[in-house]
Amino acid sequence: MEENSSGPLRLGFGAWRDLLLGCQFTNGRGELITAGGRTVKNVAGYDLTKFMIGQHGAFGKLVTITTRLYRQPEKFLMARFEPDVSRLGSLMTSSCRPQWALLRKDELLCGYIGPARTIAFVESALGTFAALEIHRPAAYESPRLLGRRLRFRAVISPAKIPRFLAAAAPLDWWADPAFGLVCGVPADSDQTERAALEFAGSVVFLDSAGSAVRIRLSDTEQSLLERLKTAFDPDGHLPPLPLTRKIVDASGSAHL
Repeated sequence: MEENSSGPLRLGFGAWRDLLLGCQFTNGRGELITAGGRTVKNVAGYDLTKFMIGQHGAFGKLVTITTRLYRQPEKFLMARFEPDVSRLGSLMTSSCRPQWALLRKDELLCGYIGPARTIAFVESALGTFAALEIHRPAAYESPRLLGRRLRFRAVISPAKIPRFLAAAAPLDWWADPAFGLVCGVPADSDQTERAALEFAGSVVFLDSAGSAVRIRLSDTEQSLLERLKTAFDPDGHLPPLPLTRKIVDASGSAHL
């Protein structure tokens, strides 16, 4: 399961790790493991349910899942602002906190979803935040993303997104400025990887089907994942971890 599958709506409703209440999966030896349950307060001990998010089948094959549901909203509103990450910070601490936010090269989009009275109030209050445009769709409109062109997903501190983009120089991109998620098409994968590490982030490279083909984390994170891989798949029957390591040669120079 992909961590970003819930898309920009996770700001208001949570990501997969928040929506998934329980699951069953088989480990590398084919043993069935049940984690979580059918209610929110059901975990005692290790929360293996969240562990299944974003693991790309390396630790187990999902058999069943139980998810949280929300009531269908009544009204929708979308506001467009200048592409300024700090603007979202102002909105998040106000009565105009959006349910989703999307940063692109020339705009910051904020979406509002909820009861009719709430959306009417938000619309009247948005005037103090200098919105460039307010759109009132009759139904929810998912913001236009890159779809199957997506080739990398980086996690960076939200405040460092502009500097990461300047260093990585991707061909195309979009970002979730609330969570520091940047997705796009890299001009150079090695350059994107170096930029992520420079700003204390991580990056996953994807193939045309959206599966991870290369992940770059810190050495500590990679060592931990490798130990977990051995515990869940000791015989190597599941897909390998698509990790890359930093190699230091005799001169002390680092290479990816």
